[in-house]
Amino acid sequence: MDHIGALTGTYDYRLVIASIVIAILAAYAALDLGGRITASSGSSRTTWLCGGAFALGFGIWSMHYVGMEAFRLPVPVLYDWPTVLLSMLAAVLASAAALFVVSRKSMSLAAAGAGSLLMGLGISSMHYIGMAAMRLPAMHHYDKRILVLSIVLAIVISFVALRLTFSTRDQKTSFSIRKLTCTVIMGLAIPVMHYAGMAAVTFMPMPLEQSSLHHAIAISYLGLAAIGLVTIFVLGFVYISAMMDRRLIEQRYNLDIEKERAQTAENSNRAKSEFLANMSHEIRTPLNGIIGMTDLALETELTREQRDYLETVKLSADALLNVINDILDFSKIEAGKVDLESIDFDIYECIENALKTVALRADEKGLELLCDVSPEIPTWVTGDPGRVRQIILNLIGNAVKFTEQGEIALKVRPVTIDDAQVHLQFTVTDTGIGITPEKLDSIFESFNQADTSTTREFGGTGLGLTISRRLVDMMKGRIWVESILGRGSNFHFTSRLGRAQEQKASATLAPANSSILVGVKVLILDDNRTNRRILEGLLMRWGMISAAASDGPQALDMYTEAQAHGEPFQLVLTDMHMPRMDGFDFVQRLKEISGSASSTIMMLTSGGQQGDAQRCGQLGIAAYLLKPIRQAELRDAIAGVLMAREAAQMPALITRYTLREQASGGKTLKILLAEDNPVNQKLATRMLEKRNHTVTVVGNGREALDTLAHDGYDLVLMDMQMPEMDGFEATLALREMEKKTGKHQPVVAMTALAMNGDRERCIAAGMDGYLSKPIRPEELDEVLELYVSQKAKSAEEETSPLSNNSSVDIAQLLDRIDDDRSLLADLTDIFRNDYPKQLQMAQAALDTQDAAALQRVGHMLKGVLSNLSAIKASELASTLEDLGRAQHISNAQATLDELSPELDRVAHVLNSLCPENA
Repeated sequence: MDHIGALTGTYDYRLVIASIVIAILAAYAALDLGGRITASSGSSRTTWLCGGAFALGFGIWSMHYVGMEAFRLPVPVLYDWPTVLLSMLAAVLASAAALFVVSRKSMSLAAAGAGSLLMGLGISSMHYIGMAAMRLPAMHHYDKRILVLSIVLAIVISFVALRLTFSTRDQKTSFSIRKLTCTVIMGLAIPVMHYAGMAAVTFMPMPLEQSSLHHAIAISYLGLAAIGLVTIFVLGFVYISAMMDRRLIEQRYNLDIEKERAQTAENSNRAKSEFLANMSHEIRTPLNGIIGMTDLALETELTREQRDYLETVKLSADALLNVINDILDFSKIEAGKVDLESIDFDIYECIENALKTVALRADEKGLELLCDVSPEIPTWVTGDPGRVRQIILNLIGNAVKFTEQGEIALKVRPVTIDDAQVHLQFTVTDTGIGITPEKLDSIFESFNQADTSTTREFGGTGLGLTISRRLVDMMKGRIWVESILGRGSNFHFTSRLGRAQEQKASATLAPANSSILVGVKVLILDDNRTNRRILEGLLMRWGMISAAASDGPQALDMYTEAQAHGEPFQLVLTDMHMPRMDGFDFVQRLKEISGSASSTIMMLTSGGQQGDAQRCGQLGIAAYLLKPIRQAELRDAIAGVLMAREAAQMPALITRYTLREQASGGKTLKILLAEDNPVNQKLATRMLEKRNHTVTVVGNGREALDTLAHDGYDLVLMDMQMPEMDGFEATLALREMEKKTGKHQPVVAMTALAMNGDRERCIAAGMDGYLSKPIRPEELDEVLELYVSQKAKSAEEETSPLSNNSSVDIAQLLDRIDDDRSLLADLTDIFRNDYPKQLQMAQAALDTQDAAALQRVGHMLKGVLSNLSAIKASELASTLEDLGRAQHISNAQATLDELSPELDRVAHVLNSLCPENA
């Protein structure tokens, strides 16, 4: 074609460079968008695809128009804006096709070819539609060879762009050498197609038709600058959004990894916990039999050799149990799964129970175990009694282990006391081997003792002090030690406890029979100075007058002198184990020189031997108590001795067992034991029967439920792991049944499960308490005493109102039937079945105005109720009879309304007197 006369144009290379820069930015956006769309899913993927197609298409379109404006013609050039928008739409659709292809899971050559064809044709359409939007006094003429070449270049460049984008889409970082290289290649290739297309066109002059200028606009340098800024903003926004999205995905990915790791760790910990729980159960179950049966055997007649063997077995089993407990406690604390309770408890009882546990071990080593609690400390505090007791046990147990002779003393002093909080300091002092100065700081570290030789010589895991330190930290206290090598140690710890409500504490301040103690003169004989001081402090708190002697001869002199001055001692408290003259020798000498009444002498010992109680009885000693003596036990024993003295009686020997029996009112429990292990069945049955309780044994939870459905029990001791139905299932089923009856059956778990959360699981299942195996006699006694006292209190509450009950004269009724409870049960059944019918007949008589029928019903009820000593109900029935006889039917409804609930009360009273409920 002849191009003579064609318009000659020139390029503004500044705009050419600007178009290339825009192309590079668009290329980078394409690479980044491919990764973001691939990483997204659902609505997020659609949003990224649509937004990305617009941004990329706008970038390519912007490059195209800046490139077109870079070509300067000698005539003015306008643009038809609808056609311009159409070209932009072509660019956006081409970009959408490209992004869709590169975001697929895989890209085959066929898919790449189809995508590059769509994208290449779309970009070519954008270019040539854009050229068609030009309005100038000239005609476009295209070189077909170059035009085809430009289209082929567009398709080839699109293919390369798709492959490069697909290869870099999974990169996690914003910048990389590979990504930068791909960006430059694509950024330079895209303008090649554009400028090839520009080379294909020739502009031949011709008149411009005015009708073609309706939508024409001119683009100034300011317009080009605006297009460039908008393009940079759009592509910049895409980049920032992609970067933020990448970071969010990385954070989400990291979070998922952390969750997966946490889940893996939790599963691992759960597996470890389940393994430990299973091992704990498998070890504790036979260990329960070993320790329990050994305890029972040691209470029988044995030769010295047999006793020595069994005591060795028990010591070994106790040591093994302590190791197991330490490891389990340490693992729970390390896992952060130990929570402190916050309940009201008696701090004195908590301390005494802890000392009672180690008293025998201390006595076996010939050690004096002492306790001195400041009287300023309130009785009731709020905190975790189990953990306080555990710390005390750890420290005192440690002291017993490392002390061969001398004494171990626990002192408790208040740091501060206010209305809301009690800050206490506990000090455990021993006369043991002591600790070297360089080891004082590390003594509380895990698996650490003063030196490795102590582990070999004394045993232990080295965890007791570590556990104590962790627990003290949880109680917002601190723990430390002072020690001199070879002279002993002082372990101190502080604890912040809440102050229990005043009304709860006040109920325990005034002991029963406390007035009999005031002014009583007491002689204390004990070779240990600390023990004498503790006893003097207690007696002074109770209003007694005391004097103390350190040995037998001194006490005899003091006793003789007091008698000579006409101020004799009314009570003597003597220790048993003393040098030169022991407690029995002292009592023998005292009786020889004074002929004193036996009711004035009480024997205190750190550890009883077989035959001691019998010898006390022979010497006329009134009480025989084991140290450390609980304050309440000592107070009750003294009161009992003094009351017997006033009554000139010779009571049976008072021991801790008789005190317990007296406190419980002699009540025994009817207990259902659910246990599948034969050894544990036999052991628990024997332990309970020795405490005078009645035991029924079943082998699993289903049998327990069947038994409870037919009979009532004061307490159920439930094993957790049993065949057919375990303790958890049985207790949950029992609680569901109770929702219908409204009753509550006390259930205490008795299980070898001792891991973190096992107690909580038992309580959550509806159990009222928890006993871990091996069963410790003192722990069992605490549980039994609780339910014995509850039964006694319940009986007292029921009996007290019944004895003065206006519904039934119980004394008259029992006298009438000669206290034949079986007969009473039969009469009660007849009455319970009959009186509702009588009430219905009376109501029917009122409704039909039948006075004669009302008289008959009143007469019948009056006779029955008179025989049952139901005085008030009998009077109301007599009133009905009189009203019927007098034909006063209108006045009878009020009497019948009063009689109906009264008969219900009579039935309740009679039912409570029957044998199965008495």
